[in-house]
Amino acid sequence: MTRKSFRSLRPWFGVSLTSARSASNEERGHRERHRGGTHRRGWSASIWLVLAAALAGPPPARTELLEPVTLQSKWNYPFQCVGQRIADADANVGSLPDTVSPQRLLYKADLEIDRLWLYGVLALALALALAGGLILLHIHRLNRHLRREVQERKTAEAKFRGLVEQSLVGIYIIQDDRFVYVNPKFAAIFGYAVEDIAGRMGPLDLTAQADREQVGASLRHRSDGGIGRIHSTFSAVRQDGRLIDVEINGEIVDYEGRPAIVGVALDITEQNRTQRQLNYLAFYDPLTDLPNRALFFDRLRQALIQRKRDKTPFALLLLDLDGFKTVNDTYGHETGDALLQAVGQRLRNCVRESDTVARTGGDEFVILLPRLGEPSDAARVAGKVIEVLAEPFPLTGHACQVGASIGFCIAPDDGDDMETLLGHADAAMYRSKARGKNVWTRYESTLLNGNPVKMAFLEWSEKLSVGVPVIDEQHARLAALLNRVGDAVKTGQEAEHIAVLLDELIVFTRHHFETEERLMDQYGYADALVHQQAHRKLVEDLLSIQRQFDSASLMLTLQALKDWLIKHIIEGDRRLGAALIAAGAVKSSSG
Repeated sequence: MTRKSFRSLRPWFGVSLTSARSASNEERGHRERHRGGTHRRGWSASIWLVLAAALAGPPPARTELLEPVTLQSKWNYPFQCVGQRIADADANVGSLPDTVSPQRLLYKADLEIDRLWLYGVLALALALALAGGLILLHIHRLNRHLRREVQERKTAEAKFRGLVEQSLVGIYIIQDDRFVYVNPKFAAIFGYAVEDIAGRMGPLDLTAQADREQVGASLRHRSDGGIGRIHSTFSAVRQDGRLIDVEINGEIVDYEGRPAIVGVALDITEQNRTQRQLNYLAFYDPLTDLPNRALFFDRLRQALIQRKRDKTPFALLLLDLDGFKTVNDTYGHETGDALLQAVGQRLRNCVRESDTVARTGGDEFVILLPRLGEPSDAARVAGKVIEVLAEPFPLTGHACQVGASIGFCIAPDDGDDMETLLGHADAAMYRSKARGKNVWTRYESTLLNGNPVKMAFLEWSEKLSVGVPVIDEQHARLAALLNRVGDAVKTGQEAEHIAVLLDELIVFTRHHFETEERLMDQYGYADALVHQQAHRKLVEDLLSIQRQFDSASLMLTLQALKDWLIKHIIEGDRRLGAALIAAGAVKSSSG
């Protein structure tokens, strides 16, 4: 047997065939060689084969002879028949003795190794299957998470869109000087449809002509990297041409990779109208449309400040109608109201635009003439007023006749503070009434009969004592502080100085209230809660004065606080003092 035919017997020694084709070629060559050979060569080859097998010993993992043959290849079962056919060919050509069965030369493969190999393959397949399953599970979970996240985002977007679309305020996005988005409320504010504004119009298209320059400059400043937040009010034009007041708030943000303004818009037309109405009611007489007492006192305070700055005099005229009560009683209140309205209109026609005509109550009017050129100008205005009011008033079919008694004074000649000027003008007016009415009188020092105008805003006396020394001392201190503020207002002091005095008044008022409340807690005062509420109310009033004293009549407010303080002392602190004395907490001031 040649080396080539020897290699064909590798399965006998436990070596696996490489492929079915090589095995078939080996079998074909083996038959051809043996067909022309001799029995001796066949026996010789077989002997060498047996000797080689014997010397080599049993092949690795191949120990059991097959009887009958059950050859199993490591790679494929078809190789079993190939090995069997080679052995049969050797027997057919007489290469094997008759006593030797070809099957006994084949060995059974070690099933344990094959089993381990199979287990390895199965384990690998199982691991791959498990890994694949885990991957599929992870993909499934990831897909489920992504679906849930997408759904949540869709839900949130729908909710957010619903909130924006149904919002009661206008919402907008401005980019490149154009509205890229507006909600229905924003469009409704201006009377347009959403599609008419978004992508087609800019802020200036909705702005009134008078405010376009201001709004345009503001937008350019912010687009160039200016202020990040926006707060502005301006007049806008609706689609129907009506003017409205709009307030916008916004912020510079990044929108789709570029800067944009996102914000809200409010129609504040009604709010401004209501505020104007409240301001009007606070400072104007609703019957005559003239400034009321509060606004007059504020104008008088401003006139005092202005006089100290530019050294120009001003005149104050007080006017009381003569015969008004007769008209009101004869023709009724409606005619009386109509007469007051007509008087107010005639008075406005007698003065300059910069002058103030106010109704201070009933049939009393005041006229303030700032920056008076000559003292004679005040007398000229007073004479003109008397002349105009002497003409009949045709009202409801009746010709009503009234007159006026006027008294006036000039600052700084006749006084340089509020209370002095009011007192002097009032004295001059009563002198006019005493002279027969329908005349004017300028103040003279002889009108007061040597009695100066009282300057004290709040005088402290023993009549206000509550019988508790510490409380009485603090009440006297409060009265002094209140008088200081009143004097500063009457003499036209600067706002900064008045603010400092108000701070002192507020600080000491709180200290006084803390003293009273400490005594109430210590001795179990029964009405402590009501008393504390009154304290809080006064502190709130003082803080309100501090915030607004430059825009309202501080003099009137201080007068109200003075009246409140006296009432609080008489009605509240006296009961507190009596309770503390009865409890033995303190000794009476007289004791």
